[in-house]
Amino acid sequence: MTDDFVPRRAIEDDPVDAPDAATTGVPTPGVPATGVPGTAGKRTERPHPLTPFIRGWVVLLAAIIAFGREFVSFDPNRRLPPVPWIVLGVAGVALIAAVAGYITWRFTRFVIDSEELRIETGALFRRSTRVAFDKVQSIDVVQPLAARLFGLAELQIDVGSHERFKVRYLSLARAYALRDYLLARARGSQAELAETARSTSVLTDLNEADEVLIKVPPQTLLLAAVTSHEFWGIVLGGVALAVAGLATGQWWLLLAAAVPTISGLFGFVTRRVTGQFNYTLSRRAHGLRISRGLTSLTSQSLPARRIQAVQLSQSPVWRRLGLYRIDIEVIGWGAVTEDEDKSGVSSILLPAGTMEQVQVALAAIWPRVDFTTVPLEGAPKRARWLHPFSQPFLRWGHDDQLVVSRHGWLVRRWQLVPLARVQSVRIEQGPVSRRLRLADLAFDTAGGHIDVHASGLDAGPLSARQTELLQLVRHHVGPDVSDPVVPDAPTEPPADPQTEGPDALRADQADETISSTE
Repeated sequence: MTDDFVPRRAIEDDPVDAPDAATTGVPTPGVPATGVPGTAGKRTERPHPLTPFIRGWVVLLAAIIAFGREFVSFDPNRRLPPVPWIVLGVAGVALIAAVAGYITWRFTRFVIDSEELRIETGALFRRSTRVAFDKVQSIDVVQPLAARLFGLAELQIDVGSHERFKVRYLSLARAYALRDYLLARARGSQAELAETARSTSVLTDLNEADEVLIKVPPQTLLLAAVTSHEFWGIVLGGVALAVAGLATGQWWLLLAAAVPTISGLFGFVTRRVTGQFNYTLSRRAHGLRISRGLTSLTSQSLPARRIQAVQLSQSPVWRRLGLYRIDIEVIGWGAVTEDEDKSGVSSILLPAGTMEQVQVALAAIWPRVDFTTVPLEGAPKRARWLHPFSQPFLRWGHDDQLVVSRHGWLVRRWQLVPLARVQSVRIEQGPVSRRLRLADLAFDTAGGHIDVHASGLDAGPLSARQTELLQLVRHHVGPDVSDPVVPDAPTEPPADPQTEGPDALRADQADETISSTE
């Protein structure tokens, strides 16, 4: 990535502004410090005074676990150290963590001026990280469990690179206010930095001005978790191990199968429900936002212009329930995540929802396209030699804005990519597919984490279709798919989710009956 794209200048040994009487004192929690005298519009703040405790409790917990293992040792010949020494050791680790946390807090400052945010850290080796307002792509407000207990939060600033700049920790209201201010400045607005910004709920990042688009209740998340293909994959793995134990007469395998299976199922369902608890997709003046989480609350901004591709998935049971999941590929977010990753980033646009909710979510990020109106064509019958189970379900097509691909037999998947996001179009053909006169079409995007492809296509006209697609990619004109539709522009009425969906076929797309003698 080129330097002019990443708005970060990490300057080692950059001298921090000399502190004055206004900035050396500990500010009241949630209230900013006064500005530096003589600098108009410049504000200097420190993290919340409880920041050292929030950042150091993990070290203390690790020390307690390390010493606690001594008491559960099953080695009878191993002598345990005296209890006072263990307590003294834990206290020493806690003291060192507290001192280190205080020093880090004491030499950390956030400086906001008219052009950028500056994060200054370091006692001996000072570091100044500068983030220009116009380079900010999105900002997430993350509340880990320890921070949430004390009403604190951290800001994760996304500038388009894999590294996120973090401002931690601030009071929750102050974090919301700083987030709104930075996003407004990123959009070119000369906003004023408010002292605090309040939310209408402790479970979601919502206020009176927000437009709620989608809410997924916990019962839907629980139903989706226990009917997903991952859940039944864990169950089948445990059943297979139990059957092997019964067949061989080794009864201990039943216990060996039951413990990890039950533990795996409980952990899987817990992660899915707590991670996406009270999922809410909302829209406000600064863009789209997703809030989610039970033990930790994450308010994640959604940069629609950086979304490269979308994937819808549906397990076998979900097809009966009419549920879908949406994953997105976003530049700078890394790989597509099954759940929330360690940094709080999640590529899940919709954890579980109906076709109506799918259309609302897609219309929020790409209001100028509708994938249900793209005409799709199936794979030829000879593709059954390469795709014996999924051949009847293979579909692909495109219009002048969007490419749509469908594949999968057990887990059905739809892949959507706007032509404006396509970097290249490749034809892939192996020795067997060459004999069958078949080929695959692959679409490369800047993210590269969703493998958008169409499989089992007739190789004859594919070269001409590739040329047609490349012409559309190179000469694409008009507004971006993420730009809002002009209110007075005529639009097609949305498809009825009760009668139409991604699997709905028109009369000219009906599947031919496959005879068993063919």
